Amino acid sequence: MIAMSNARFRKVRHPVARQLLFTSCKCRAAIPVYDSLLRYALEQASLDPSVREIRYRTGPQIECPPISLAGAVLRREDGTFLLRVYQTRPERRDEEEARLIFVMEQHGLRLLERDAKDIQREPLFSNSRIVWSHAGYQVSLLDRLRLAVALEQGPQTITELADRSRPACDVLAAVCSLACADLLRLDIRDAPLGPQTLVLGP
Repeated sequence: MIAMSNARFRKVRHPVARQLLFTSCKCRAAIPVYDSLLRYALEQASLDPSVREIRYRTGPQIECPPISLAGAVLRREDGTFLLRVYQTRPERRDEEEARLIFVMEQHGLRLLERDAKDIQREPLFSNSRIVWSHAGYQVSLLDRLRLAVALEQGPQTITELADRSRPACDVLAAVCSLACADLLRLDIRDAPLGPQTLVLGP
């Protein structure tokens, strides 16, 4: 079994996003990012298997109800959603909500609103931050093949995958990097990322 240091699972701090663009293999083009909350939401969306594509639309600006249709758009299995991120989700009267839904439908969209409490919900928040911290980790072609062959036997924990594939790389960093590249999936919603995290094929 390949040893995995506990230090690799330390808590990640949450700095304000410094980059101006977000990119992933699910993005048609780079997505403008105006704050850290939006970046975190996009990181989580990119690791969500139900999200097939992330793109950016430039408008238009709607007068009634007053809303801009510019922003990140998530194409999911259950529809196409305009992503809106807030510190606190706005409250609307029923008639305002109905007008908003109608306008969205006219443009082939649904509204996905997420606030800070939702985005920073644990353990998904810290898990996705850890996964994305390994996005630039280089995994050799041979190690990719070893991991892919092992995953043909079905979902397995990181520990089991390390035992079966025996890669030369850091297994945790490798599976995180490959998850960012949409080459495998990690079950990171319900438990902290660690040796018992379940790894699934693409």
